[in-house]
Amino acid sequence: MPFLELFAILLAALAIFFAWRARQEIQTITAKLDRLQTTLFETRQAQRAQQEQTENKLAALDVSMQKATGNLRFDPNTSLTHLYEIEPRAQAVLAAFHIGGCASCAVDENGTLADAVRERGANLDQVLAALNTLPSNGGHADLRMPNVRFDL
Repeated sequence: MPFLELFAILLAALAIFFAWRARQEIQTITAKLDRLQTTLFETRQAQRAQQEQTENKLAALDVSMQKATGNLRFDPNTSLTHLYEIEPRAQAVLAAFHIGGCASCAVDENGTLADAVRERGANLDQVLAALNTLPSNGGHADLRMPNVRFDL
């Protein structure tokens, strides 16, 4: 009998050792996973910042091109009231940038487009590019804006 008891104790000690070793490996893997998740988060943040910079540069280039070709229908000094009178679809475009359209995005409609954009913290070039790409003949335009993201 002492042989079986000794064997059982040895087997239990071996099981405890393997359990301890497995726990150590799990902690190591968990630490690596945490580092990888942090790296992924930082990479996604950097990618979003680069995407925003690219969108801003593209919008600025688009506005510059519209100015150079004489196709710039709206400028920053246009009053919102006048903008809404000559282009009713402008409200939908501005709402996509959270400029007017709801109680939390309300702006002074007597002010200029530049004032409203500045007040809401939007990018003026992107707003101008979106407004100036609306078809002038009243045709249907896709009013989704590049800065409106549906990913979380």
